[in-house]
Amino acid sequence: YGLLMKGLLRANKPGPCLTFFESACSDERTVALTENVQLYTTAISAAAALGDHERALELVSRMNQAGVRPNKKTLTALMGACIAGRKYEAAAEIFSKIKTPDSHAISVGLQALCMSGKLDAAVELINDQRSGQKTLSGKQVMSGFNNLLQSALESGEYDIARETLTSLLQAGYIPSKFTFQAMAEGLNLHRDMPTTAALVKARQQSLPSEGTFEFLLFVLDSLEARKLIVSAEFYSSILVLGAELGGLEMRIASILTRSRKSNSQKEVKLSSDSTDTADSRLILWEELYKNYSTLKEDLGD
Repeated sequence: YGLLMKGLLRANKPGPCLTFFESACSDERTVALTENVQLYTTAISAAAALGDHERALELVSRMNQAGVRPNKKTLTALMGACIAGRKYEAAAEIFSKIKTPDSHAISVGLQALCMSGKLDAAVELINDQRSGQKTLSGKQVMSGFNNLLQSALESGEYDIARETLTSLLQAGYIPSKFTFQAMAEGLNLHRDMPTTAALVKARQQSLPSEGTFEFLLFVLDSLEARKLIVSAEFYSSILVLGAELGGLEMRIASILTRSRKSNSQKEVKLSSDSTDTADSRLILWEELYKNYSTLKEDLGD
């Protein structure tokens, strides 16, 4: 029974998997065989694949009535079902009850913490992985970083998003297309260029929240400092947003475009009022944005 149910689940047939399990449960000749944790866990995983968290909870209740105690894998499957059913608080609560979670449980639990808005707990969990206290693989840690980054940006928690990106880079991970996608979705960025004045006006009513443009410049600075490639789509989103916002943001986007076209360095000479000496250093994009008036006065056009 277990092999057949797992086979159906791997074949992306969760419905037939549950049907087979229920048929075995209703037959007095086979009902005793179904009363084991492995079959119930597979059935709960099938319910999760269907996005039916109520069915998953009902299966856990039946397990308890049958005297079958849920194990770590059962609770992880139940977490997945709650996430699929958008019951994020319930999923996070289930994760808190797993005393010694394995890598899969931690990965799903991290997703539950992010989606339930428990970002501080998610940050702590990620830091545990970086310090080697847990057992996540590099791919799972990267996925956790992406989930946390997107959730923080969706919640407007830019400080946590900055901390997350900085930690990701310091840990030696290179942002993937999924990282850029997570940031774009978390910031509600537009992916296409405006085509008409009417479209621009309509889209301005749903512009990303305040702080978005500054965060994008922070990302650009962080990646440039490590000589990492910024995706063309993500880079263009900075220019599009600057154009849509207008004002200072549009000016910065224009300077950014000219910088890319000329492939010039951002090294400038900052002269002292009292001497003729000058110090050369790089001006970060975020620094230019935050101190534009002062720098313009010092440097001119």
